[in-house]
Amino acid sequence: MKARLQPDESASPSGSLRIVEVDTFPELGKHADAWAELLLQSTTASPMLSYPWISAFFEHRLIPGERWLCLFAYEGDRLVGVLPLITVRSYKLPLRPVLLFKMPHDLLHTASVDCLTLRGRENLLGTFIKHLQVSRKGWPLIRFRSLPDSSPSMICFKQKECSAVCRPAGAENFIRLPVDYNAYHEGLSHGFRRQLKRRGRKLEELPDVRFLLRETSRTVAENLAHFMEVESSGWKGERNSAIQDDRENAALFLAAAERLERHGWMEWNFLEADGKTIAAHFAMRINRTLYVIKIGYRDDYSFCTPGNLLFAKVIENSIAQGDVDEINCMAVCDWHKEWNVQGRSLYDLVVFPRIPVFSALICSAARMLKAHK
Repeated sequence: MKARLQPDESASPSGSLRIVEVDTFPELGKHADAWAELLLQSTTASPMLSYPWISAFFEHRLIPGERWLCLFAYEGDRLVGVLPLITVRSYKLPLRPVLLFKMPHDLLHTASVDCLTLRGRENLLGTFIKHLQVSRKGWPLIRFRSLPDSSPSMICFKQKECSAVCRPAGAENFIRLPVDYNAYHEGLSHGFRRQLKRRGRKLEELPDVRFLLRETSRTVAENLAHFMEVESSGWKGERNSAIQDDRENAALFLAAAERLERHGWMEWNFLEADGKTIAAHFAMRINRTLYVIKIGYRDDYSFCTPGNLLFAKVIENSIAQGDVDEINCMAVCDWHKEWNVQGRSLYDLVVFPRIPVFSALICSAARMLKAHK
């Protein structure tokens, strides 16, 4: 582990900012508790920005040739910023090399990983970039994927606190929950409400029906095994895109879930009938938002649409518990439209140092690439 002092223009008068570089797992674990506290205090408390998820990703999803690096910003003993990075490659230039970094990202399960900061400290991204310039003796370029407009890096970009190239990158759907489930249910289309009622009657015809919401009686490994079994039972299994079809993905989900469970952030939801699990959610609940990371259901029980019935129960239970304001679907899918979802735009961002000639060249190259797409 390497530690360096780096002045920060936004630091409080009480002291300067201390940047700590970490590139080993034992040292990374030493920051886990402070990282969790920062996550709960931030405005972007996505589980993808948590120590449990990032550490599991670093352990199981790097490809050959990649290395990880994590930067921590401390004011005294208080952690105020985290930047998890993957080193991609470097290009030699006459003056300094260009250093390419990316944030952890995987189309199947990991997106919207950003610089994690306290509210109002979004300009720490610029401090991290300056630190990389000095410590790595080069010009760093960092690629961010699928960031919401409210993310620290997007705020830093919009406030012109850093140089960057930005482009739209799709969206994610979410549901704002009211305080009354009946009001939400009445807001669904008449046809969909009728369908849910009919499918519910079909479900009641099956033996041993039960909803296991926020299941905690089983171990994490047992719940994950139940989830993976039902997820792989349908089209995902046929296309080899289920979690259990990739050994490293399965290891990532287990490691992340066990670490998330220690903080009380995991939420397992199941629908059982006919002696088996017929629908399941792998989800996380942090700062009054429920993140539905993965869903699974059995196609051979489509006559009762178990996925929809479980989702309806999860919404009802979240409202009844009073501890969820939003359900983030983490994607855009056709089945979402029945649930009165809203869309949130996402953006890809490439951030680099504010160096006049270098910045102009990068922006020009990015515009040329965009024009040819």
